[in-house]
Amino acid sequence: MIRSAEGNRILRGALWLLAIGALIAALTLVARMLNVNYTTDLTADGGTWWDFRDAGYFPVRAVLDGVLPYDVDVYLATYPVAQEFPLLPPTYMVIHAPFQLFDLTTASILMLSLNLVGIGLLTAWSLRLSRYRLTPLMVVAVSTLVIVSNGGRNNLFSGQMTLVFVAGAYLALTSSEAARGAVGVFVSLIKPGFGVPVTILVAAAGRYRRAVFGAAVAAVVSAVLMVPFVIWAGGVGPLVEILANNVTYSAESKWISLETTTARVDVSATIAMILDVVPPQSVQLLVAALVIGGSAFVLFHKRSVVGHRHFNDAVIVLVCLATITSIYHSFYDLAILILPTILLTRSDFAGGVVHRALRLVMLGSLLVAAFNPFRVESVVRILPGSTRMADVLATGLTGASLLIALVLAAVVVWRLPAQGAGHIARAKGD
Repeated sequence: MIRSAEGNRILRGALWLLAIGALIAALTLVARMLNVNYTTDLTADGGTWWDFRDAGYFPVRAVLDGVLPYDVDVYLATYPVAQEFPLLPPTYMVIHAPFQLFDLTTASILMLSLNLVGIGLLTAWSLRLSRYRLTPLMVVAVSTLVIVSNGGRNNLFSGQMTLVFVAGAYLALTSSEAARGAVGVFVSLIKPGFGVPVTILVAAAGRYRRAVFGAAVAAVVSAVLMVPFVIWAGGVGPLVEILANNVTYSAESKWISLETTTARVDVSATIAMILDVVPPQSVQLLVAALVIGGSAFVLFHKRSVVGHRHFNDAVIVLVCLATITSIYHSFYDLAILILPTILLTRSDFAGGVVHRALRLVMLGSLLVAAFNPFRVESVVRILPGSTRMADVLATGLTGASLLIALVLAAVVVWRLPAQGAGHIARAKGD
């Protein structure tokens, strides 16, 4: 009893240190944001919270001004932005619309505040889904780790709404009812890079209704919202031409092209960084199809175990990893690994059928991706040698760790027993 009490005191002390760290991190982020000039400091070569400005704030302003934000040339010439608005569904602009009530600086500070709160809420939800008993101190402490992780930090600095799409994916995977699961699919599809893999894999695992219904609603809503754009473009044909030009421009932009970017964590980017080769677009699409298709095959094969009544912990991990490694994803998208990482800390992960060493290797791989120090600029500056080595350590090491975890998760799901435990939710109406 004495040792137990002493151990609890040590644990509480460590949690308090992390909680204090969270407060310091939050104050530091706010102070940094207050010193940003949103129309001059954020250039095409980088900056802080410029994704919110370019892909969140001004696309909605363009719509209010009657300007088609998908028209790359007009959008870049009209607004003080450094990058195009990519081909995202109109619902992406809808969720950013409330920020038009404020000027850019105020809206950006509000976005930061919402993301900080969102990290706390998503962390608490993930702990609950992972069957941990929630305490305020635990939530704050784990949230601190998320804030300083590559996913949390890059998400906050970019001003992305990644947490919303992650929450949608979690709802699609863990809801006990098909209707709420369909809402999760719909929310995740606001950013297709999340929603498309999640929808395919949820369906492959046997949750057909939520996948089909969520995707159908997303398609209908997007089609309705596209009507004004068809009118502004002068018809369907001209709009299709504008959208095609948008896709071409985005694929060749310095933030997406594998020839220039070092901020991607998907399999194609990992191959390009480690082997120092740039796969053509066709090969990148093939790689994405192999990752999603292979994961879908594993899930479909085990659907009688993972898709009829329960979703095993290992299924959650596999779907999240396949989502982030299959198609274009950046470091801020690593936020989707919050729930998988916490799940892997449990000794009863996947019903306790996974060997402890295997579980720890998977957990270690996710922690390497989350806290790879070579993604931190201050660490990279002190590295000897070329920038190439720094890029390999940042992107290559992160991507390789995710790929290892993906393969192991697929193996675990494939070997699930017929009556596996370790589930998160019962499915009703799927």
